[in-house]
Amino acid sequence: MRLLCLLAAILLAALLLAPDTVAEESTHPRLVVLVYFDQFRGDYLARWKDEFGEGGFKRITTDGAWFQNCHYPYAYTVTAAGHSSVATGCVPSVHGVIGNDWYDRGVGKTVNCVGSDRHEQVPGRTAEGTDSDEKKGAKGGVSPERLLKPTIADAIKLGTDGKGKVVALSLKNRGAALPGGRAPDVCYWMDGGTGQFVTSTYYREAVHPWVAAFNKSKPAERWRGKTWDRFRTDIDYAKLSGPDDIAGESKGASGQGRVFPHPFEPTDPKAKPAYLNAVYTSPFGNDLLLDLAERAISAEGLGKDDVPDLLSLSFSSNDAVGHAWGPDSQEVLDVTLRSDRIMKRLLEVLDAKVGRGKYVLAMTADHGICPLPEVSRKQGKDAARVQPALSAKVEAFLVEKYGKTAAKWVEASSGPWLYLNAKAVTAAGVKQADVEAELAQWLAKRDGVEAVYTRTALTAGIPPTDATGEMVARSFRAERCGDVYVLLKPYYLPTAVLDTGTTHGSPWEYDTHVPLVVYGTGVVPGVHTGRVTPLATAAILSTAAGVKAPSGATAPVPTGLFVPHRK
Repeated sequence: MRLLCLLAAILLAALLLAPDTVAEESTHPRLVVLVYFDQFRGDYLARWKDEFGEGGFKRITTDGAWFQNCHYPYAYTVTAAGHSSVATGCVPSVHGVIGNDWYDRGVGKTVNCVGSDRHEQVPGRTAEGTDSDEKKGAKGGVSPERLLKPTIADAIKLGTDGKGKVVALSLKNRGAALPGGRAPDVCYWMDGGTGQFVTSTYYREAVHPWVAAFNKSKPAERWRGKTWDRFRTDIDYAKLSGPDDIAGESKGASGQGRVFPHPFEPTDPKAKPAYLNAVYTSPFGNDLLLDLAERAISAEGLGKDDVPDLLSLSFSSNDAVGHAWGPDSQEVLDVTLRSDRIMKRLLEVLDAKVGRGKYVLAMTADHGICPLPEVSRKQGKDAARVQPALSAKVEAFLVEKYGKTAAKWVEASSGPWLYLNAKAVTAAGVKQADVEAELAQWLAKRDGVEAVYTRTALTAGIPPTDATGEMVARSFRAERCGDVYVLLKPYYLPTAVLDTGTTHGSPWEYDTHVPLVVYGTGVVPGVHTGRVTPLATAAILSTAAGVKAPSGATAPVPTGLFVPHRK
C-alpha cells in the first residue's frame, strides 16, 4: 500500500511538473538567427511600412517585438564597430574594434579590422574587391583576432560545450568574421574579383563541399547582360522617396548611372570585377547571400536537434546602394522593398527547414547614413561637404606653431582620428598634451567642425554634461586610437572622401538610429518606443538560446521581451 501511495505521489508530481517543463523547453529554440541589414536606417521600417508585402517586415514587426527607438551609444558608427558591438554586447572602447581599419603604431601602418598576414584566403585572393576597406587592409587572410571580447557565437559554443553550430555569412569579410567569433563552423564572404564565396586558413584549409558546389554553379553570373530596374511598378517612387536624379548622387559602381534602369556593365566577360561591383551595388547581392544561406541551413543541419545553433547573416548591398545614391533616393527605397522580400523568403526557408516556432530571429543594422548635403540644404538645413582636417593643412599649422623637425608632426590619419608623431613632439621639446590642445583649438575653428576631442581629455574623463563627448569616449581605445578626434557638424560630409554620394560614422541620430526587431518563440509581440541599444541583441539571443550572454556584454534584455517562464 505504501508503494502504491509512493507511485501515485510520483505520478501526481510528474503530472503537475510536466506542463511547466514542456513549456520551458519549448521556449528555447533550436536556432537563433542574427540578421544585419548593413546601413538600414532606423526610420525605414516606419517610413515605408505601408509598401511592404505580407510575410516579411510586416510579419516580424506585427508578430514580434519592434523597438522603434534604438540607437548606438558611441560616436564612430561604421560597419566593423557596429557588427562587433551587436555581437559582443559592448562598445568599441571595450571590444577594441574602433573602426573598419586604424593606424597601428606598433607596426607603422594601417591595419584592417579582420586582416591577417598570418593567414591566407581560401581559395586564393584576387587583386580586385568589392569593398575599399577589404582591398586596403586584408590582402591576405582574415581572422577575428583583433576583436577583444567574445561574441554571441562564442557564447553559443561555450554554453553548449561546442555542440551548437555557428554559421556566419556576408558579402563583406568583416560582416562574417566579426559576428562569427573565434570558432565558427562556417564563415564565408564574397571575393569581389571572382564572385565566389571564400574563407580563410584561420578557419579551414579548403571550402566546404557544399560551398564548392555553390561556387561551381557561378551564381553571381545570372544578372550579366540584365539591368536593375524598379521592383514595383504600382507605386510612385518619387512620392515615397524623391526624384530619380538628385544632385549629389554618385553614378554607382562601374558606370551604373544616376537613374533607373541601372545596367550591369560592362558586358565584357574580361571585366568581371566591374560587373561584380555592379551586382554588389544593387539589391541582388543580397539575393546571392540568401541563396548561400539556404544551402548552409540544409547542409549544416541547423536547428535539427535540441542543441541551439546560430546563423548570422549580414546583407551588405544595402550599404553599397546607400553610399552611392543616399537615403532619400529611389535606389534606397527599392533596395529596402527588396529587403522586405529577402526577409519573407528567409522566414519561409526557416519555417520549412527548422520549423515555425522553433527559432528566434533578431534583425538590426550596424549603422545608419547621412542624407546627401544637397538634399539637406533644400530642406533648409545647414549642410555641406568640407575637409577641415586635411593632413597637409594640419602639418603646416604645427610646423608654423612649433617649428619643423626631422619627423613629420602627423604620423597618420584614420577616420576621424589624427595620430601625432611622438618623435616630433620630443624633438620640439614640447608636451604632447599641449600640442593636442593647440591643434584642437585650431581645428575647432575650421569650417564644418562641431567639436574636437583630445586623447588627454578622453583619458581624463569626459564630463557627464557632454553627452556627445561621452559617445566619443565609448569609441576610444587608447592603444588603437589617435590623439585628436575631429567631429563634423550634423549633415556635413568630408569632401576629400566624397565629392558625391554619402557616408556615416557620426554620433548624430541619422547614423545611430537603427531598427531592432525580435521575432520567434517566446517573444512577446509589441511596439516599444522606449530608448534601447542594438547592443542588447547579444543578451537577447543568448537568453533565447538558454546560454549565458558573452562575458563583455553590458546591455540587458529589454524588460518584457520574453514570456515570463523563460529562464
